[in-house]
Amino acid sequence: MHRIRQRPICWILHRFWLLLWFLPSASLPAQERAPAALSPEKIQRSIEKARDWLIREQEANGSWECSMRTEDTRVGATSLVLLSLANAGVESNNVAMQRALEWLRKQKPEETYSVSLQTLVLAMLAPDADRVILNRNVEWLENSQVAQGPATGSWSYGANRGTGDNSNSQFALLALHEADRVGVRVRPDIWMKSQQYWVSCANSDGSWGYTIGNSGGSGSMTCAGIASIWITSEHIGTPDARAAQNAVSCCGGGASPRVLERAMDWLGKRFSVVENPGSGGQTWLYYYLYGLERVGRFTARRFIGESDWYLEGARTLVASQDALSGAFRGGRIEDPVVATSFALLFLAKGRRPVIVAKSRHDPQSDWNRHGHDISHLVEHVESRWRKDYPAGLSWHILDTPSATLDDLLQAPVFWLSGKIAFDLGPNAGTRLRAYIDEGGFIFAEACCPASGDFDQQLRQLVGEIFPEPEYQLRLLPPEHPVWNAEEIVPPELHRALLGIDYGCRTCFIYAPPSDLAKNKSAMPSLSCLWEIGGAASHSLPAQVRREVDAALAIGTNVLAYATNRELKRKDELFVLDRNPNTTPDNLERGQLAIAKLRHAGMCDAAPAALANILRAAARELGVRVDETPSQIDPLDPALFNYHIVFMHGRQGFSFDEPRRQQLRLFFERGGMLLADSVCASSAFSNAFRTEIAALLPARTLEAIPADDPVFTAKEYGGYNIQEVTLREPTGGDGPLAASKRQIAPQLEGIRIGDRWAVIFSPYDLSCALEKQNSLECTGYSRQDAEKIALNVLLYSLNH
Repeated sequence: MHRIRQRPICWILHRFWLLLWFLPSASLPAQERAPAALSPEKIQRSIEKARDWLIREQEANGSWECSMRTEDTRVGATSLVLLSLANAGVESNNVAMQRALEWLRKQKPEETYSVSLQTLVLAMLAPDADRVILNRNVEWLENSQVAQGPATGSWSYGANRGTGDNSNSQFALLALHEADRVGVRVRPDIWMKSQQYWVSCANSDGSWGYTIGNSGGSGSMTCAGIASIWITSEHIGTPDARAAQNAVSCCGGGASPRVLERAMDWLGKRFSVVENPGSGGQTWLYYYLYGLERVGRFTARRFIGESDWYLEGARTLVASQDALSGAFRGGRIEDPVVATSFALLFLAKGRRPVIVAKSRHDPQSDWNRHGHDISHLVEHVESRWRKDYPAGLSWHILDTPSATLDDLLQAPVFWLSGKIAFDLGPNAGTRLRAYIDEGGFIFAEACCPASGDFDQQLRQLVGEIFPEPEYQLRLLPPEHPVWNAEEIVPPELHRALLGIDYGCRTCFIYAPPSDLAKNKSAMPSLSCLWEIGGAASHSLPAQVRREVDAALAIGTNVLAYATNRELKRKDELFVLDRNPNTTPDNLERGQLAIAKLRHAGMCDAAPAALANILRAAARELGVRVDETPSQIDPLDPALFNYHIVFMHGRQGFSFDEPRRQQLRLFFERGGMLLADSVCASSAFSNAFRTEIAALLPARTLEAIPADDPVFTAKEYGGYNIQEVTLREPTGGDGPLAASKRQIAPQLEGIRIGDRWAVIFSPYDLSCALEKQNSLECTGYSRQDAEKIALNVLLYSLNH
């Protein structure tokens, strides 16, 4: 490997931001010594300790200093710290943040790093209030771009300060990109010249060095090159989709820039989180990790090479943090303020919730006809959900043919797109059904005209996922939340969307080829319109802009409906070592079994609810279970083999007298029933109360008091659930939403002797137990529904 040429130390000491390249890292442990176990709690503690240390280091005037103590470099350091704190969740009205912003707004830096970082933080925190500063900085960066010579299109340390380099150039592009995203327009030629520069200075092996002509590639500079190619491609347009006047042409792309793919291959083969590849060791490691997070996020990769970049990087950083102070330190040229800021940015930004997985599958690049479609959709959703997810959202590309269920579950929505017949690998239908049963959602689209082969293959896949005849693709009605869950789509811009209702919700939505839809004029596909809805969308013709806005609204509505706007961070989805004594495959079958009562009121409305109760019992209580699906007719003599049975529904029903007699006998012999009304269905609740009155005419359903052992868990060691979260749909004629309030659990029961023989929830448990907190259902949160079910189960085993 080549070492990157280093400047004399006296030269470095006059330029603070070259410190980015010499970040201390000697204290990082070797990868093999990093602890194997990593939890979200450990990452959160690490973030909090780093955050608190940085706040303690703030100067009296609101700024931060580091090794370089000029005012210009102080601007850069303060901006970098502010960026890291904001991404770590520190509110902009925090006292330390306000003091820093007040100081920062008074500064007028004249060096590329400082101008760029000031732009980045103000574009994130206060783009409207600081529009004047952002306009000034964008103009400064435009005018400072190298205009002649082999480094044309790059940036140096400042205007007219020699040949450009790849570090300054990266920061300038990051700043211009974020400024453009908040409405400060950048000259188009800036992007074009910059991309030409980055392509020209790439090494033949796919890497980048510090300057053009520097053949010694490094991880930090290769990350800079990848991010810069990605940014410039966003702004100069791609052949994937185009708009001319009021016409839109789609499906022109399907492949990433070759230079980017070579660079990802170079980085994957040399991947490390304990050294900066190509640097000869740990030189510039924190800066490299800061760039690595951006590469993973921009290119939507969970894995770089064979490595989960965030899991491995977070494990290394958590292990190397100073246990007492919370700072990150190193050897050689130590600057803990900069190092800690970079580490904090990696830990906080890298764990952004992943909202969509985009399927990569054979053949060729058909899966990626519109390469920026999901990126632009997620950016749009991110802008609307900023209050709930201030650090932003993410998405990733999933290699579907080899994906396991755990891989699929890293994202709540699976996006499948293409034009021709596709291959998702072996047992695709089985894997995707398991994904849906665990709460996953499939969003699919035939993305181009003449996509009949894709349409045929998709319908075949649906048959493999849902062999049951009752689950068919059906046209979604105008009142479906897909048209108004988040944004209202004008009726004239509705398109044919097909869906499958399974359990408590629609779990599969498909946009068929518009040129094959009956009674519908051909429309550009959703992904095509998302593709042109990126950075340059402000210049689109008005009619095209309306179509783009409608497509983004549909995509946003689907994501809101599918996720209920409740997302897990990436670190919360780590596949950790499981206890072999509690995983279902290793349990002895038959110790605890629960049957589901069959009736005519949609007795299987939430098919996975009961299985999930049993899985939770195995996981949380260590109970051996039999989770084999079992529906039982009340007349079946096998009813008496069960200690407890489960029942839910969504429609009215009634039992005949023989079934009532059998159930009455079941209760008298010590049996127990847990029931709930799916989505708080009044039809089912009324029918249930009528049937219970007929079954047990001498007894009455009564409210279970809040201090009952079912809730307090005093007697048998369950959960104290005297207060739980109830979700209720809101919105009226506007966007659909769900409000939350804390209440005492509303359960009703019938006593026989000293025990509850019947426990009924008029509010939904089953949809939540299916991991499908629906925007349309009144019911308990997922966590509380599980606790209620487990408490009832424990109660039944002790009575």
